[in-house]
Parts: sequence; C-alpha cells; structure tokens
Amino acid sequence: MPKKIKVNSSSVKSSIPTEVGIKAAEIAARLADENGIACALASGIAMHIYGFTRATTDVDLLVSETLPLDSKKKLSIGGESYRVKVGRREVQVDAIVRNDELTAIYQTALVNALETDADVRIVSPEWMAILKYFAGRAKDKLDLIWLLQQEGLVDRKQVQKNLVKAIGKQSAYFVYQKVKSDFDYADFLKVRERSK
Repeated sequence: MPKKIKVNSSSVKSSIPTEVGIKAAEIAARLADENGIACALASGIAMHIYGFTRATTDVDLLVSETLPLDSKKKLSIGGESYRVKVGRREVQVDAIVRNDELTAIYQTALVNALETDADVRIVSPEWMAILKYFAGRAKDKLDLIWLLQQEGLVDRKQVQKNLVKAIGKQSAYFVYQKVKSDFDYADFLKVRERSK
C-alpha cells in the first residue's frame, strides 16, 4: 500500500484571488495616500493585472516609507509586512522599502509607477521586467520571460532607458547586456510556440 502523505492545513498557504489582492492593495494604498506615502503595486498581483495569473499568497507594494499599521515582521530586503482585512479574510501585504544595493532601482520604479482604474498605482511592465530580473528567483524568472513574450507589453528600449535613469549609463550598459539574454530566450520561446 502506498504511503499516505499527511497534509497539515495550517502549513499550507492559500493563494489570493486577484480581486482580493487588488482590494487589499487599494486599502493599503488609500492609507499610504492619506499619509503622503508613495505606493505602487508590484509582483504577483501586478502580474495578474498584466494578464499572467499565477499563484501568489501576498500583496507586494513598493512604498516610499513604511505604513502606519501594526507590523507583523520586518522584511529582510527592507520594509515591513502587515495584515489587511478584506471581508472575512486577512491578507498579507508587504510594503517594500529597499535598504540595499537595489534601493535606487526600486525608488525609481516607484516614482514612475502608472495609474490604474483601481485606487492603486502599478509598477510599469518595463520596471516590472527590471525588478523581476534583479529578484532572480525561479518564479521571478518565469514572470520576466512571460512579460517579455507578450506582444507590445514591454518596450525593450524603455527598459534600457529606465536602467540608465536608475543606475547611470555605465552600470546600465552591463546590466542591460545580461537582460538581453532574457529577451533572446523569450523570443526563442515565442518562435517555438508559433511553429507548433
């Protein structure tokens, strides 16, 4: 008889539906706005808005400073994690204020965030591609390749301009050379998909 796997429901994180994530982001963004804090949606729920629905268990916001909420924990990259009530559900909202070598990139992405028809701004597709590149985790790589495969979503020349704006021409040149390999891989996957 095959071995049974025990599932501990308290250890299983539940994915957030897009509408719940957006509502949590709107609540946090409203609070940020009331306190003069710049705020923009990034990562998983932002990817949902751009059309790539993948599982995500929290809402990530880029912010200019932490929010006036009870912090549940400090984020290792800078910022704090909160719980926001949406209906009967509590949603983890991570307010990211980078305090490392990527600070300038995150701050510039925040300043250049786009308006949405919801009550929250969103990191542009070009900045999202840059943030995903630097995050470097497997799920971020998948997000990045998906963004680059979408026709007309990411202006690749703007990615280079954004890098120059955030880190200067010399540093941007070297980073952009590495990012171009992701462009090439995304293009390869598009061609392969069309030939099926």
